[in-house]
Amino acid sequence: MNTPLVIATFLFFLGMLKYLLYLALRRHSLFILATIMIALGFMLQTAGMVMRSIETGHGPYGNFFEYCVFAAWIVFGIFLVAEGYYRIKPLGAFMTPVGFLLSLVALIMAPEATEAQVVQAYWFTLHRTTSFLSFGAITLVFAAGVMYLIQERQLKAKRFGAWYHRLPSLDILDDINRKGLIVGFPVYTVGFVAAVVWSYQKYGDITIHGSTALLILGWVVFAMASAGRAALGWRGRREATLGIVVFVMVAMSLLAHLSK
Repeated sequence: MNTPLVIATFLFFLGMLKYLLYLALRRHSLFILATIMIALGFMLQTAGMVMRSIETGHGPYGNFFEYCVFAAWIVFGIFLVAEGYYRIKPLGAFMTPVGFLLSLVALIMAPEATEAQVVQAYWFTLHRTTSFLSFGAITLVFAAGVMYLIQERQLKAKRFGAWYHRLPSLDILDDINRKGLIVGFPVYTVGFVAAVVWSYQKYGDITIHGSTALLILGWVVFAMASAGRAALGWRGRREATLGIVVFVMVAMSLLAHLSK
């Protein structure tokens, strides 16, 4: 068992709880503690990944255990950058549960960690790396979308309850959606193209199966959200909803694709 990864997962759990408590109680000390725990967990997870790479002699592309660890690392890394840039304190309550669940699944899968089957191929590595990076970006879009819909519902109902005072403005959330799509879609597209090239090189053709179909469908929805914002001027509720749909599709495609 990789001790840094175990401790990191425990810190992620505590940090997630404190972010949720901050959202409910609005105590600044809870926010500070949560951020410190997530940051420490991220550093420990980084150390654990380095140890794992030294032990196996390859990057985090050997099995489902390593995929989950790497995906969680990407999510927490993007979260820490976004929180520092936007100063949105409630963001942790919506992003850290995704990273924690990925870390927890990795620990559950830990007994299989020695059964790595590494494919040493440039296009394969490019596909997996960009897929995880895009997943981190779309997780940010997902969190912003959920907060946007909650905030907009309160504004339309003219009932300014506790959520209204805890969440950022609609303009800020829409800007997060825009930047997440700007970064996420091109990266996801590179990963998609790399997957096609790698499949052709390995099998001699492009085989469409369940996980590949989900990958294509995820790209189509991602493209709709990005093109709608860039070319058609889509904003607000529509983009927030599409961002959530994109997250679900991309998460399903990655899980199906990586669990093979």
